[in-house]
Amino acid sequence: MSQTRLLDLLNAQGGVGVLSPLVAQKFATFNALTTSGIAVGGPEADLLMTGGSQDQGLAYINKVDTTEFNHSSDDYEQKGKTGKITSGRYNAHRFDLNWGWTHTDLLKMITKFDINGHLLSTAIPTYWNEVAENFAVASVKGSLAADADLTVDGGALPFSVEMIIDAEVELDGPAENLFVSKRTLAKLKKANAAAYVGPKSDVNIHFAKYADYNLIVTEAFGDDVTVIASNGALVFSTGVVPGEIAMEYKRDADAGNGGGGEVLRTRRSIVTQVQGMSYVGEIDGVAIEKPTLAQLANADMWTRKGDLSLIGIRAIKHAA
Repeated sequence: MSQTRLLDLLNAQGGVGVLSPLVAQKFATFNALTTSGIAVGGPEADLLMTGGSQDQGLAYINKVDTTEFNHSSDDYEQKGKTGKITSGRYNAHRFDLNWGWTHTDLLKMITKFDINGHLLSTAIPTYWNEVAENFAVASVKGSLAADADLTVDGGALPFSVEMIIDAEVELDGPAENLFVSKRTLAKLKKANAAAYVGPKSDVNIHFAKYADYNLIVTEAFGDDVTVIASNGALVFSTGVVPGEIAMEYKRDADAGNGGGGEVLRTRRSIVTQVQGMSYVGEIDGVAIEKPTLAQLANADMWTRKGDLSLIGIRAIKHAA
């Protein structure tokens, strides 16, 4: 029996030119950050995908002072006082990333994700979605480490909905999303099994719910910390910067010590970080041009801009 080659699989999918848009489409469909509402895009964030510097400023709107107002009068000459809407800026960073799969690696991916071998357009966006989530979680960890005021001490009690309600007071709006560990989620289920609703196949397929809160299950924060997030807490944009090629196939006759090999390389740029937390990009005064996830989670990499209530995340410390 002849061996299936990477090129054969690509031809079955319609080729790289057809597969690349499918990857982008599936990426958006599978993205738990945007599906849950934690991450939002917008024209400013999307501008980073048009090229230029990886570091660019995004605007946030300060809260309007509602203690000032005018009582209407029938005196035409009496002029009402006015105020103004003010804004500030925080620095956002675009990560220009790529990864390649060799013939053998990609076949393993297809076997893992779909035994029928028809999901080249699913395995790759799944990879990029997990990468985006890893970057988002790292930026949240770094932001929490950079500002102690973003952490609420829930004491020695197990995590509970009551703790969410108490922590929500510090947000400028409700918290709709929870980052929880598997162990914490298990305790929540035991405390109130009826409050847990598993992921559905027809809608919001990548997250479950607990008491109407969207669940993002991750071990990144440990068993003694749960993170709550309001919708729009993260800024998010993704795409391919002009000049980049989203996907390429290459046959290398010299690979495999001359036996030949194939590689499919994909590229994607991502902006994902906490809105209002400015990207510093250095640790101990040393610039970090291409940060690892561990470096991105370092407190030195982030600084808060603007009012604390505008930051849409809070970490709650509780019993493990």
